[in-house]
Amino acid sequence: MAVTARLLKNGYIYTMSPEETVAEAIAIGRDGNLLFVGDNAAAETFCGKDTVVTDLAGRLVLPGFSDNHTHAGAAATKFTGIYLGEVKTVPEYLDIIRSFAKGKANAQAPFITGSNWEQAVFQEYNRQTYGISPDINLGPSRFLLDETLRGTPLANVPVKLYSSDLHCAWYNSVAIELSQGKGFDIGGGITENRGSDIITRVPPDVTGQYHGVDFSRYCGQPWGVFREAATGYIDAYMPPVPAATKRQQAAAGLRGFIREMHSYGVTLLQDILITPLTENAHVDAMYQALKTGREHMLWRVSLFGDVKNPARTVREFRTAQRRYAGVEEFGIFSVKLFADATLKGMYVLEPFADDPDNPANTGCLYNNVSPETFKECIAALHRENIPVHIHAMGDRAVKECLDGLEEACTKYDRKNLRHTLTHLLLARTEDIRRMAKLNVVASLNSYWHYQEPFYYEEIFIPLLGPQRADAAFPANRFLAENVLACMATDGTVSEKPAPLWGIEIAVTRNAPGAVNNSRLHNPPERLSRRQAIAMCTINGARALGLDGITGSLETGKRADMVILDKNILTIPAHEIHSTEILETIGKGKTLYAAPR
Repeated sequence: MAVTARLLKNGYIYTMSPEETVAEAIAIGRDGNLLFVGDNAAAETFCGKDTVVTDLAGRLVLPGFSDNHTHAGAAATKFTGIYLGEVKTVPEYLDIIRSFAKGKANAQAPFITGSNWEQAVFQEYNRQTYGISPDINLGPSRFLLDETLRGTPLANVPVKLYSSDLHCAWYNSVAIELSQGKGFDIGGGITENRGSDIITRVPPDVTGQYHGVDFSRYCGQPWGVFREAATGYIDAYMPPVPAATKRQQAAAGLRGFIREMHSYGVTLLQDILITPLTENAHVDAMYQALKTGREHMLWRVSLFGDVKNPARTVREFRTAQRRYAGVEEFGIFSVKLFADATLKGMYVLEPFADDPDNPANTGCLYNNVSPETFKECIAALHRENIPVHIHAMGDRAVKECLDGLEEACTKYDRKNLRHTLTHLLLARTEDIRRMAKLNVVASLNSYWHYQEPFYYEEIFIPLLGPQRADAAFPANRFLAENVLACMATDGTVSEKPAPLWGIEIAVTRNAPGAVNNSRLHNPPERLSRRQAIAMCTINGARALGLDGITGSLETGKRADMVILDKNILTIPAHEIHSTEILETIGKGKTLYAAPR
């Protein structure tokens, strides 16, 4: 008999096996795999003289959680850059920025990054300060950032702060001036003008490949927020960061990020790159950390793909697979594509509510590519047996994705190849059925599936109209049509990227901890607790082709599990998010233990 390193008994072990077995005890071998899952009496035969025995005292044990769409590189900046995700007012944002800027060591960096400001937070501030109507969702100005940095060591250092959804960046004037005379010119110098609500968008002949609301201008001047690929206007001229500094920052950020994810019970994640691999030093840092055993996490990467150049995307994917081979916990898994953007950048079937009679007011495919180009890229990757992971928010974007996948599957028979659509804010039932037929995974952001205060009333409804807004974010409809659905935080986009938060919101469709229905959204889309747990355990593993080794607690699989202080299957639903993770175990090792 194999040697048992640890025996956990007297628990409520919800295995997520096909039989939905509930066990009392579990034995972990020295190799980190499960030797036994069953009752207490039978477990005693696995107890040796050196076995560590843990009395669970009736506590709930679940498989380790998965996060099937996060942005580790951006999330890691929380631990090395300016992080604004824990506050919700302009003065608090500025206090954090100012405090960070006063650190003298930061002034040595070529430029500073950060993340997680919310655009809606600035609407009232802009009205009071600049006289801008709240109907114009302009976001923060560079003037405000300049003033905040004035007199600090960062006053003359370029600064770039991502919005929480990673679709916008807020720059200071130092950063914007770097691009002058190099393809993008602000013209007329940098001045502040408070007299108008006019916003001028960059005309198409200037933007070229940069599609969407590329950046906002206020009285003819760049405001400081650049949207979607328009960030390339500035990023192309940012000072280079020495390779050693990149590695050091990436390693430091990852340490903090992984500790945080372990504290949430996460043992499996999919890291989605939104820029080329060469710009993501954290990928190499993570590979080395897993290879040497310094860190532990089942980690799968989705590389950024160029829709206009699928041949290059395939080459880069194969090169990365070879480069990062040989480590069980690490793998290059899929290619990330964008079908559309977010909010007004979505691609929808019916015009947006802000101009409902304009048939052209529906958005378009990301970067304004043609449907033919988009389909060709999907087909090229499918032909090479490479899974695609596609950002699709609007219902027209979802349809275009499925049109492309259907054509690819008809041309090239690739059995067992699972593609994924993520976000899925709007989706018709007929397209959900197509997803089931085509074996397409739905990667859902349950964390967003309630009426978030201010955002829902001030942004969501004006954009979509009440009827579409109220029907947004389907979940139960995917399961009803037998679509494999998994759960994802989208990294910095979610207020707290903890699966227990996602599980609660999936079950209640309400704000975390809410005991009334004031923020209830689309209640027919509620999930059962078992369904919600499955989304971030066995379904998450299955979506990544890892259900043979993790995702459920069964003999022979990895000992990836979490021990909770309360039974989330039986407690009031509004308490699920506040349940404490007592211990996270990965491959038999304790990765996190709650302070005692």
